[in-house]
Amino acid sequence: MRADWEEILDLWEEKELAYFLPESLPELDDAIYQRIEKRTLRRIQKERSHFSRKQIAAAVICLVAILGIVGREPIQAAFEKLFHYLPGAGIYTNDAENTMYRAEMVTDHFEENGVKVRLKNVYGENQTVKLEVELRGDDLGKGILEGRSESKHLELLEEKYQMTLSYDGKEQVLSSAKVSFSGSRNEGKYVMYSMGYEVQVENPAQTYEVHIAGFDSVLSFTLVPDTGMVQPENIGASQTKNGITVTAGAEVTEDGIWFEYYVLSDERLAETDETYRFTAITLPYGYFRWNDVPEAELYQQRYVMNGKGEMLYPRGHRWKDDVENGKRILYEGTAEDFPLTFYQAAFTGVGEERETVKIPVPETNAELSKTIDFPYGTVTLEQIQTQPGDGVNELEIIYRIQPKEGKRKMYGVFMQVQEAVEKEAKELTIFPEEDGTYHFPVKISPETKEITLELYDPYYWIVDDYTLIIEAPNETK
Repeated sequence: MRADWEEILDLWEEKELAYFLPESLPELDDAIYQRIEKRTLRRIQKERSHFSRKQIAAAVICLVAILGIVGREPIQAAFEKLFHYLPGAGIYTNDAENTMYRAEMVTDHFEENGVKVRLKNVYGENQTVKLEVELRGDDLGKGILEGRSESKHLELLEEKYQMTLSYDGKEQVLSSAKVSFSGSRNEGKYVMYSMGYEVQVENPAQTYEVHIAGFDSVLSFTLVPDTGMVQPENIGASQTKNGITVTAGAEVTEDGIWFEYYVLSDERLAETDETYRFTAITLPYGYFRWNDVPEAELYQQRYVMNGKGEMLYPRGHRWKDDVENGKRILYEGTAEDFPLTFYQAAFTGVGEERETVKIPVPETNAELSKTIDFPYGTVTLEQIQTQPGDGVNELEIIYRIQPKEGKRKMYGVFMQVQEAVEKEAKELTIFPEEDGTYHFPVKISPETKEITLELYDPYYWIVDDYTLIIEAPNETK
């Protein structure tokens, strides 16, 4: 934070600082402090589009001068960054002052031929239009996938449901940038198929139609400039710890409670939520062995609870949307369930560091004494074992991870041997043996006398959990 404030102060010359920062301030009680804070934040929020960055910084400096503190909430959350919030699409950082466009839906869903079609996550950023189209049915691949290899399934589905975007008198066949699906791939039976698209246009602010092969109905939307910048706390409840802001809000509809949450951070965070269960890649904080984690805790890394202390449950996979920097989930419930409590356990961060070490290959076993230092922990190589095989040797590297003190504690790291004859797609080792050692296996050629071990993308807990209280539902969008 200090560097940020120094950057802000550098915007002014000495005479400007003298103008904005008063020499003395009256003594004020906490109630007056809070009132000044809220009024200043409200005005900046209301008039954000008319304020220059310099003017915003001036207001910040004045506010800091009055309050006498830079790190208090919601000052930190409100002024570290500016955010765009686009309903239905997510929340976006606006460091580059991009031009954003929000979607006004004309027709965002229809049902035809036993298939439910939905348009979602639609927005524009500069000259790029982004959208997703989701199809749901009992068997979306019926009649086209029988006898075809799995590797061809998605290609055949995209061909069957070819999509065309019409705008400004033009027609453009869409090529998916992102694909997701659910169902049995082995059996060739898909019940959900979703395609994400990015289209470059000269003028995003216009009306678009999405035509899908085999359907008479058409999806349609209009993009309009979105100049309204909002702070996370204006979406609902917001909390900032360790440089990570968690924001959550909810609205009540006829279907239930649409709950949305966003996680904003300068760090790369590992996603833990997979079909409402938490994968083995991101361990709950404090556990080094997966078998030691109680099953109940797997479901308590992130949850929503009503005012009576009862857990709320999602209505199913159909009612869950991935949005930018967060998710939207439909829960069973009504307005009487408020206030809601949203809990988020400690996050897992992923570093960008990469370290390389060369190790001689022993004929059998050899002791190692090599420590590799990472920002939030160390990796100590203790031993390398060689097991000769038929045409290939099997190695096992034994090591330990020691987290450092502080709010970030390393517990895993990706590894790869450059000389390996077989390389796995994901070589993350996070599960130690009972003695606390980690074992990394690799296969090499018998002729290899030295290996180059790469350690990269260290995993670390970001210690602290988040508890957000959503007092009342937002107005229905």
